[in-house]
Amino acid sequence: MADAELKKAFTELKNKSVETATRIKAVDNQVEQCKNRGKHAELTYMEVKQTSGATKLYESVGRMFVLETQDTILEQLKDRAAMSRESIQKLENQKVYLSKNLKESENALRELVESKKTTIAK
Repeated sequence: MADAELKKAFTELKNKSVETATRIKAVDNQVEQCKNRGKHAELTYMEVKQTSGATKLYESVGRMFVLETQDTILEQLKDRAAMSRESIQKLENQKVYLSKNLKESENALRELVESKKTTIAK
């Protein structure tokens, strides 16, 4: 009976750890994408800021381009960079939560194994 419980607990932990590891990798990928988007927005911001006020600037909207003012484009780029930073922070918090959750389940399994060892030893 104890072996069946331990086997079930190990199977559940293995499944949970694989699922959590997959989710952590997905979060890492999302963080990289957000970093790239933020960096792209910052670099574009610096380039647009260096242009003169007489330069025509266009924003891509679907399959067309719309003439925009430099101030409007700079504001949009600032917003994109800020949104990327916020997304990165949220994803990092999610990653920390997933890691803690995995460690807690591993500790619970260790406690189960120890309790079964003491039960069997008696």
